[in-house]
Amino acid sequence: MELRVQIPDSVIADLKAKLGHDIKVTDIARDALTLFNWAVQERAEDRFILSANRDGRDVARLALSSLDRVQPNKKAHAVNG
Repeated sequence: MELRVQIPDSVIADLKAKLGHDIKVTDIARDALTLFNWAVQERAEDRFILSANRDGRDVARLALSSLDRVQPNKKAHAVNG
């Protein structure tokens, strides 16, 4: 499938500055979709995506409205519920 999106140049420039200017935009997009797919799968397992600093404190939960739409698998709900 071909996907066309418009992303502000500043967003791509910022990512390239952090990842290395030799990275391709297609690699950034592929990694972004891979990460999003993983996040959707985690929500389907009734899990949350968290971030913390190096010592495990200052925990933050990823909040995306699209992830709120994921319905947990019945199997995951039965195990965790």
